Amino acid sequence: MHRIVWRILCFGILALPPLCHAQSSFVPVFIDARTEARLGPFPYDRAVIAGALTALEKLGVKGVVLKFFLDQPKSKGDDALAQAMTKLPVVLQARCDDAEPKPNSLDARFSTAIKQTGVSVACRSGWIPLAQLQKSAFEVCFIDQPAVDTPLWHQSYQDRAVKTLYGCALELAHKPVPTADANGVRKVDLTKAPRFEVISLVDVLDGKIDRARIAGKIVVFGYEGPKVAMFETAIGRLSAHRVFMANLFALEMRQ
Repeated sequence: MHRIVWRILCFGILALPPLCHAQSSFVPVFIDARTEARLGPFPYDRAVIAGALTALEKLGVKGVVLKFFLDQPKSKGDDALAQAMTKLPVVLQARCDDAEPKPNSLDARFSTAIKQTGVSVACRSGWIPLAQLQKSAFEVCFIDQPAVDTPLWHQSYQDRAVKTLYGCALELAHKPVPTADANGVRKVDLTKAPRFEVISLVDVLDGKIDRARIAGKIVVFGYEGPKVAMFETAIGRLSAHRVFMANLFALEMRQ
């Protein structure tokens, strides 16, 4: 009898790592084909995104990473989104684009005066979120790395150090930030990243998501419709935001 109990305990201990890996801090919620069939083609008025944030807040999420560029004013929906962002931590994304003639100003709290050398991406202009949204944002972080398995870790904007979206997402989840190489990137093995299911935005809006599945998680709110960019990866052809998720999961597992 004791031998049987001991074997069961040993098997349980050996099984813990895969179970822990399956319990990621991140959950993808995407605007997909079902969402566009209901709400029409993306992009939407910002009030729609505000409503999604309100629904996610009611589900008890820990924070949200918005994988949209929100640098151009749209309508009164901008005010609704800024207000919704005060209810939970929201990370906004920015990107470099030196061809942008009139970028929005980046709030000083989202960069540091430490000048970085040797970074692979540095710019003086870009797609910077609207000022009213920055006021409500938890962070504004850059996403500029096209490579599918080498997430960028360090960047420079207007000679100031800025955070990248990968680092900000891990910090929001209170996860340790892995080290990077001299070029500010971290190589990951996507074949070892856990498989994941995407939640459709319409299921969130309709209240069809089990709260236990999403409460306490960091939601990556993105897009996966017919206009999304596609990339070839070690685990197959993936949409741009699925590439982000796969990299993020691999980093979380410290691969």
